[in-house]
Amino acid sequence: MTEATVPKHHRIAERIARMSRTRGKYAQSILIHGPMGAEHREVAVRFGQSVFCDTGEGDFGACGVCRSCRRVHDGTHPDWVWMEPDRSGKGLPNITIEMVRNLQDRMVLNPYEGSRVVGCIFEAEKMRPETANSLLKLVEEPPPHALFILVTDNLERILPTIRSRCLPVPLGPPDPSVLAARIARDLSVSDREALQTALWAIQEGLTPQEAASEPVRELRDEAVELLDLAIRMGEHAFLPALKSRKYSRESNLVLIRHFRDFLSESLLLSEGRPEPLVYRSHQEPFSNWTRTLPPDKLSDLIDLSFEFEEGILGYANPTHSIATFLSEVSRASEK
Repeated sequence: MTEATVPKHHRIAERIARMSRTRGKYAQSILIHGPMGAEHREVAVRFGQSVFCDTGEGDFGACGVCRSCRRVHDGTHPDWVWMEPDRSGKGLPNITIEMVRNLQDRMVLNPYEGSRVVGCIFEAEKMRPETANSLLKLVEEPPPHALFILVTDNLERILPTIRSRCLPVPLGPPDPSVLAARIARDLSVSDREALQTALWAIQEGLTPQEAASEPVRELRDEAVELLDLAIRMGEHAFLPALKSRKYSRESNLVLIRHFRDFLSESLLLSEGRPEPLVYRSHQEPFSNWTRTLPPDKLSDLIDLSFEFEEGILGYANPTHSIATFLSEVSRASEK
């Protein structure tokens, strides 16, 4: 194994996993964290493979091809328990207290194979407070054979008492040029399109395939359209467009984050940046907005978007929240 085979933003995580495997000793609770787009899922699976690998050889202390590694990757290993937010309902995806209790029921049982049971909680920031408190009891007094892996791109949303009991495993931001080269090869697109897809994927925490998919592109374009209508034409223009579309709570959450990202791009352009940092294919509307919204108003709207995001994450009506935020944008755009 050479360090060059591991992406730079994964090297700390790789070293921790490999050394844990070599020593045969893992921290009982691990918290993998880093910015969106850092390939958290891949790293979590590699950690799981390092525990169960038949050989212990290769990056992360796992070969990736033996029967045990393949079963971890496929989610069929009997001692590998993967849990992520429930997306079957109408509300925002969340990890329910019932899911944590089911995890607890499995973690207290002895391993079917080997000496460990590994429970991985993906997108752990999506636990409600009562769910996090239920998990805390399990993390505080884990069974001797249990290993917990928590994964998040929002460290501040993890209960401090849980964070303090976990070994932090940081991921760095990925290199857009490296990811773009892979996208150009795998998706057979131009270098320019590959770089734009890489920037989208990193910013939005998606795989390149997801970032370039038609539904994700459509929502991104609709966010630009709604914000543009609010800035240029006011409520009478964006309200009919908003009412004609039926967005889920999760889509509304993506919308408010898009609005913040797009306004941030406009702010950078107003301060002299020659092109958008991420959303380069939308430079024209972003540049136009700088003629209507001065830097101080852009900054105020960016700050305001965080309040509306908190509301959508809580119990506020998401569609009403989006409409109210766009109304604030329209008022800020009035001369």
